[in-house]
Formats: sequence, structure tokens, C-alpha cells
Amino acid sequence: MIRVALVCQDGLSTITFARWFAMELRGRKDVRLTTISSRDIYAREVNDLGTEHIEISTGRFIHPARDLAYFWTLLRAFRRERFDVVVTFGTKPNIYGPVAARIAGVPRIIVAVRGLGRLFNRPSSVRGRVLGWLIHRMYRTACACANRVWFTNPHDREYLTARGIVKPDQTFLTANSVDPDFFSTARIVSTDLEHRRRELGLRAEDLVVVMVARLIRLKGVVEFVQAARLVRARHPHVRFLLIAPPEPGTLEAVPEAYVAEAQRAGDIVWLGFRKDVRELYALADIAVLPSYYKEGGYPRALLEPMALGKPVIAADTPECRGPVEPDGNGFLVPPRDPAALAGRIEQLILDPGLRERFGTRSREIVLERFADHIVGHQVLAEIGVAA
Repeated sequence: MIRVALVCQDGLSTITFARWFAMELRGRKDVRLTTISSRDIYAREVNDLGTEHIEISTGRFIHPARDLAYFWTLLRAFRRERFDVVVTFGTKPNIYGPVAARIAGVPRIIVAVRGLGRLFNRPSSVRGRVLGWLIHRMYRTACACANRVWFTNPHDREYLTARGIVKPDQTFLTANSVDPDFFSTARIVSTDLEHRRRELGLRAEDLVVVMVARLIRLKGVVEFVQAARLVRARHPHVRFLLIAPPEPGTLEAVPEAYVAEAQRAGDIVWLGFRKDVRELYALADIAVLPSYYKEGGYPRALLEPMALGKPVIAADTPECRGPVEPDGNGFLVPPRDPAALAGRIEQLILDPGLRERFGTRSREIVLERFADHIVGHQVLAEIGVAA
């Protein structure tokens, strides 16, 4: 039997990363799948995966004492369970997991890189530069402990190999993926959508533009707010939903007061953190991501609404443009350009036929290139598990 551990940051990343593997390997006698993370508010969803689960918590920010405790807890779990394969996913698991797995004698270690994050975006503050320097070196150590490093963004792979952080022959590249059965209109209950429309005060004639992101500048939150202001000045029936949890203590965080004021002015509806993102995407007419963050190359904030048949607008960056076929399923706009974003949103709201055509193509692209099973079988081959 092959014993496989998927090590993630939290409950949300666990269900995002592990769902397909859990379904695919369920009932197999030759593979034992274990997930490792905190469960937090996703306890039910993590339990529903049906995997063995080991509860190990970690924080998002650098904290020496807490991080050392996390490392030792991982090391003890790896030694006790004697895994054959460990796959890590997320910054903290990627930094500490491979080192702990190598010390524990795990034969095969795979690091999954899904976007390098804000500390690789040339931080302007002294604190940011110091943390960036530290993360670079920690990633180098972690990758040296890994057998394979899995990228979904070729630019991230080029960045890390050019700096000697990872060896080119260690790497493999796939697209990011999404579950087109879960993110499907067939899974949406119409009464749930009506409930959300009433909750948000949406009228029958309102059109909805949605953005799902973290509340940081590099995600394009400010540009989204400014574009909303421009569009609503001409088209007050267009509503802009921002699903973005607060980011206290985060470098480049957008102040909560800024988005709260934009909401009071009527420019946006700020929903903070939501677990019902699928239903909110289904409610929307357009999904946007004007991000210039170090995304994973195929951001789920585009793939998930695409799977639900939505047109998309993204910043024209190497990290965001991957899933977008310009004039096929959406538009690309220059980063940091709210006027260009507003112009493309306006083009779509004025042309329902174009929205429908783009949305149809979005779903087709997901089924052709980004469905979970396409990527998942590539990864199972890397793990050494027969399909």
C-alpha cells in the first residue's frame, strides 16, 4: 500500500486541493490518503472528504516560536505515520513540510507552488524586503529536500530556477484546475439564489459584477472600487460585489475603512469573507480579477466563475491571463488601469449576447483544459499511483 499525505495550510485549502484526489482514490485498497491541516470553519467539508485527517494548525505570518512548533509537529506526524509520499501545498507547508519529511525519511516529497505571493512582488518596505530575502532562502532549502516541485505558472518556475532556488530537472508543470461538477449550474438551487438576491437587495433589473480576492492592493481591489464608481455613475443598475476578507497585519493590506467608505458611497457591496462563493458566482453576470499579485498562473477566482459559465475580465499579467481567451470568453485589461476595466465592464453590460457567448466559451475552456481529472491524473503519475 502507498501511503500519501497532502499537507495544506487550512481547511479551505484542503478541500480545494484534496477534493479530487479524495474522490478518485476513495475505495482503493492500494492507496491510503491522509490530509494534514487545520479544519477551522471547514470542519464539516474536510470530514466529508472521507480521508484520514491529522489536525495540525499553523498561522499565515512568520512567527518563529509558532513556526518551530508547527515544524516539530509535522516531523512527529511524518515519523509516526511513515508516509511513502508527502505533497505540500501553501507557503508554510511548502517551507517546513519538505524539510520535516526529509528528516523523517519520507521517500518521495512533492512541493506544489501555487503563486509565489506578495513577498516575491519586490516589496517596498524594509520589513517586506527582509521577509522576502528570508522566504527566498527558506524556499531554496525546502526545494533541496524535495524530489519534485510542481508549478502551475511557468513564470514562477522560470523565476525560481533562474535564481537557483530549484533545479530545472526537479520541476513539472500543469495548469491549475477546478471541479466542473461542483462549480456547475446543475448544483445550484434556485431558491438559494433568490435568498441571496433578497439578502443583497438586488432588483430584477440589476446586473452583478463580482470579484473574489484577498483585501490587499496587489489584488487590484482599489482598481475594482474605482472602476465600480465609474460604471455606476452611468449605469446605476450595475451592482459590484467584493468578496474579500480583511487582512489585518498584512503588508499591502487595503484599509477596511477604504472599502467600508466605498460601500457607504454606494460604489460596491463589500461582503468580507463568505463560504457561499459558488452561489455568489452563479448570481453574477460578470467576474473580474484585476490582480497584479503573484498568482498561480490560472487563478481560481477566474476558473470557478468560468466553470459556471461566466464571462471574465482579468489584468493582462503573466499570472492572470492564462485562462482568458481575449474576445473568446472575456477581456484582458492593463494592470492598475481602472478606466480600462470600467470600459470592458461597460461593454459587457451593454451587450447581453456577448455575455452569453463569452460565458458559454468559459465553460468549454474549463472542460477542455482545466477540469480536475485532467491535472489530477498527471499528478498521480508523479506520485507513483496508477490511475
